Amino acid sequence: MKKAATAYKRASTDKTGIIDPLKLPQYQYNEDIFKKLTIIPDGKNHGMMMLLDWSGSMSDVLFNTVKQLINLVEFCRKVNIPFEVYFFTSERSSYEEEKTTKGFSHKNGDWFFEDFHLVNCLSHRMNKKQADLALKTLFHMGMYFDDRYTWNRRNAFDQDADALAASNNYGIPGKYYLGNTPLNESLIYMDKLIPMFRKKYGIEKMTFITLTDGSGNSPRGKIFGSEKSEYDDEEYYRQKVYQIGKSKFVGDYHNFTNNLLTHLQKEHKCNVIGFYVIKRVKRWDIEKYIDNYKDYSDKINQYNKLRKELTRDKAIAVNADGYNKFFILDGKKLAVESFDMGNVEVKKGTPSELKRIFGKSMANRLVSRVVLNKFIKEVA
Repeated sequence: MKKAATAYKRASTDKTGIIDPLKLPQYQYNEDIFKKLTIIPDGKNHGMMMLLDWSGSMSDVLFNTVKQLINLVEFCRKVNIPFEVYFFTSERSSYEEEKTTKGFSHKNGDWFFEDFHLVNCLSHRMNKKQADLALKTLFHMGMYFDDRYTWNRRNAFDQDADALAASNNYGIPGKYYLGNTPLNESLIYMDKLIPMFRKKYGIEKMTFITLTDGSGNSPRGKIFGSEKSEYDDEEYYRQKVYQIGKSKFVGDYHNFTNNLLTHLQKEHKCNVIGFYVIKRVKRWDIEKYIDNYKDYSDKINQYNKLRKELTRDKAIAVNADGYNKFFILDGKKLAVESFDMGNVEVKKGTPSELKRIFGKSMANRLVSRVVLNKFIKEVA
């Protein structure tokens, strides 16, 4: 799976200068009696860039999402694929820093965006010690938000310092708190980061991944320098044409995220994969992606099929604008399972019983790594 994406297209066949004994009988009528060598350029030319949603709505699924992300990162580390992981946040800066740090500079006619921060939390550039620490830190931050509002955590803060230390509930720095969802702002920055990454590492097959629980913030609803405000006629903005790089779109900010993703696909030749985490499986979360149906009965049948697949596999693939592949994930079933045979009590003690238990454990172990399994198929 890590073979160079276009290696065979660039393969060349050359004579080695060594005579092939099997061709010697042909020397009188065939000058080509030398051994040949097919040269396939060596190189791991896949590249991955991942964008994690670090917003407040992710709090109760963030821990499981982080564990799935760790599997993706470990896969890339194992096969030596260049990768970068970012999470976006609106909570990074203090007030004093915000006065000197600006995410966007606006001129008249631009959509107005909020300032935000991208945190480069993991990278292939890290050595093993740095990467292990970063993975551990990300893991514990996800755990912190997962049980942030539980009774045990609230109770711990009412206790004395010793009890607080024993409960391991010191918390994390405020700059890493969850905030709103600057997904669109992050995608605009990816328009610069992706080509820089591709050029630096000679990436031929680029994959861009989003792990989120929904759409991002809309632009503020106004054009910078315009007298129109977010309370004015929405049709004014629909008639606007905005440009990102060489791509132009009609100015409907309801489709802003899709248009940005489409731009990344076309402009930078990216394979864009989306993992959409839903906290509770509701009918609308699946049904809204069913657009190719004959009648209402056919739509119901398609929904039932997808719903059954989601229950079985914890993920389904649907069509979504802006994405090459878009997966809906059941956020409550993303926990990564591991298995220790040493903790299993085998009643019969027969080889067949051990084989059955081991086979079942391995199946659960693989299914629980749902994001990694879907991701590897796309890479391959």
